[in-house]
Amino acid sequence: MSDTIDLTPMIDGQRADPASHRIITQIDPANGLKSGEFAAAGAEAIDRAVLSSRRAFDGVWSALPPVARAGMLKSLAGLIEANAPRIAAADCRDMGKPIGAGMFEAGMVAAGFTRYYGEAVDKWPRGAVPATDAGAFEMQVRRPRGVIGAIIPWNFPAINLMMKIAPMLAAGNTVVVKPSELSPGSASIIAELAMEAGLPPGVLNLVQGDGATGDALVRHGGIDMVAFTGSTATGKAIMRAVGESTLKPVLLECGGKSPEVVFADMAGQDLDAIAAAILGGAMQNQGQICVARSRLYIEAPIYDELVSRIVTMAKATKAGDPSNPETRFGPLASARQKQIVEGFIAEAESQGGEILCDGRGALAESGGFYVEPTIIGQSDSSARIVQQEIFGPVLAVSRFEGENEAVRLANATPYGLAATVWTRDLGRAHRMADRIDAGMTKIMTAPVQRIGAGFSHSAEAAKQSGFGIEGGFGALDSYSRLQAVEFHYGDTP
Repeated sequence: MSDTIDLTPMIDGQRADPASHRIITQIDPANGLKSGEFAAAGAEAIDRAVLSSRRAFDGVWSALPPVARAGMLKSLAGLIEANAPRIAAADCRDMGKPIGAGMFEAGMVAAGFTRYYGEAVDKWPRGAVPATDAGAFEMQVRRPRGVIGAIIPWNFPAINLMMKIAPMLAAGNTVVVKPSELSPGSASIIAELAMEAGLPPGVLNLVQGDGATGDALVRHGGIDMVAFTGSTATGKAIMRAVGESTLKPVLLECGGKSPEVVFADMAGQDLDAIAAAILGGAMQNQGQICVARSRLYIEAPIYDELVSRIVTMAKATKAGDPSNPETRFGPLASARQKQIVEGFIAEAESQGGEILCDGRGALAESGGFYVEPTIIGQSDSSARIVQQEIFGPVLAVSRFEGENEAVRLANATPYGLAATVWTRDLGRAHRMADRIDAGMTKIMTAPVQRIGAGFSHSAEAAKQSGFGIEGGFGALDSYSRLQAVEFHYGDTP
């Protein structure tokens, strides 16, 4: 992991002065030691990036035929795939992602999103013709929005980057992207690969920095749209910044506190496999994932048996050095994140929560930010550990009696990002999907995970989890605007 990554801005196809003396120090989550530093992009650098993207949008990019954009995106997908080891190493060093997971996320998923949108460009239905009266004709056509400011979170750096910028570029927009200050490396590599893939200068510009950099980007008058993934608190700050500056559309994918509901009719299935799937849904990426199923509700008749299996598996899950290819569970991304997670656990314990599996103190001698899987029995639905996003490996479990209570508990938070329901009752499955407030609801009748819709998957969050469609053709609609073109040609001669 000795690859040196240039963390200066990429503007107009080349490295640029960040125009700032504000230094951000990087810390290796595996050992707590300084791993590097870089200068946050200042206002002047952001100005240059936005102007460069505007020139590219007005000049060549939005006018390119779809097949040309498709070719460049597919070329970029191949380069991401070929450079997966470098990208994975950057995410491992920056935010502690296990190297094996990073390889999969870059080589399969980030490249997959890029390739999907490269293939989708010339298949996207960009308009419609509604019924009109005689002597008139109307086209409703989707046009690119212009210059989009994209702000990327630290938990899945490569995936979230390409999940956003691939459909933005495919729809004909140009992009100024700001990765998280915790994980800037993979975005910097991919920005270089974009130039290698043939993207014209200015189509994709990169500015590294922290919240101040993001705020300046959001408020910039040359940005036509903002797309953000991250916390609900930051999403609200972005909405305020847009309201105080220039009016523009905003797409937000924010926090989640997603429920997993298991009905007793699953008793005849493989409970070990169900327990493994539940634990994976809560602990993926050390629980640092917005759709983590961090609230588990089990119907009373199978509660004890299923919880026992989950706890046994959780205790057997051990953290390790993320640079080791054998490691499946790494550190949290920062000292602050570790402090937040351990604070939630301590508070739950002090308020009567039953610690069924305690992940605190893992690999303390390393100096890294490790917390292993933690399971807490918590029957109080108003407890903070049940109500608020933790973004760590903590699962709150409780029992329920009947369908109505399951719905009430599942909907008893301000969030509405995702949900999973385990049942073999088809009618119940439909009722739960209708009644649970979630942007995406997964119905499991057996512990078998399929790829489903894959990269075509589209969803929009509910409640305080955000708004705007991401994924599939829906994302292409999100990153475009609808223009009506009317023709009035009078009576037929």
